[in-house]
Amino acid sequence: MTKRTSGVTPSVSPREQAAAEVASALRAQDLGLPVNWEQWDTPPRQGAHDFWLQHGTIQEALEVTTLIDQHATTDAMHWQKRGPGFSTTVPGLSSAWMVMVDPAFNARTLTAGLPGWLRSLERDGIGETGRWDTARMYVHPVTTALAAAGVMIASVVPGPPAGEVALAYLSGVPSRPAGDPNHIAKTLTEALTLPRHVGDAAKLNRSGVTDRHLFMWVDPVTRLDIGRALGEGIPTVDPIVDPRITDVWLGLPTGDNVDVLRWSSRAGWRYAQVPLRSGSTNHHDNP
Repeated sequence: MTKRTSGVTPSVSPREQAAAEVASALRAQDLGLPVNWEQWDTPPRQGAHDFWLQHGTIQEALEVTTLIDQHATTDAMHWQKRGPGFSTTVPGLSSAWMVMVDPAFNARTLTAGLPGWLRSLERDGIGETGRWDTARMYVHPVTTALAAAGVMIASVVPGPPAGEVALAYLSGVPSRPAGDPNHIAKTLTEALTLPRHVGDAAKLNRSGVTDRHLFMWVDPVTRLDIGRALGEGIPTVDPIVDPRITDVWLGLPTGDNVDVLRWSSRAGWRYAQVPLRSGSTNHHDNP
């Protein structure tokens, strides 16, 4: 049986708590002992690893992060700083609009041009257009400008107040091989060299304990390839893992459960499916 300890504070995020619960449950199965978890990265210890996993007098360190496409992460940060957000209001429109954007494009260009472009479309009686609109793409300057600014689709939507513009973002993630489970090992090797995960390794190493776990929630939007590769079986080759990390966990939520693929130098690859509390993960947390 696992439980959380009195050291847990209300600041723990659902995503991190779910990882701690999954990790403590599986470590309890490994050891045949109760394993508790305690949140550790709290004031004044910001910058420490996220949790302790505790059994008897032994402590193991756990850090929780997200395995996400690097380009998508960079684009998302750019749009958070420079883009119009998920909604905006444009004066002078007679309708509400929905705009789907590729965040790989420059946010400032769209932010500056969108109000005038939408007003121009309405004046010309155009209620829907997109980058694949071959009928108008090369003859109407506004549809051309929208496509050049990364707009996939712009369309009038009934219901919301006039002038309200909702924005959705869809990254153009490149296709990846799905039929080879060893694709997971290669992807993990590459991801662990990224600065943010090198930083995770450093946090775990500062714990000073023997067992140091990095739990990575697999982003369901930009890393579909991981789930598809796992559907073909368990990897048969080892990833290259920073020695400051002893165990790597990949968590893929699937409805009421989470598929957990983990690797360690001691046991190699292992797979398990664990029940997941409803609403206990949030992949929009900061990765």
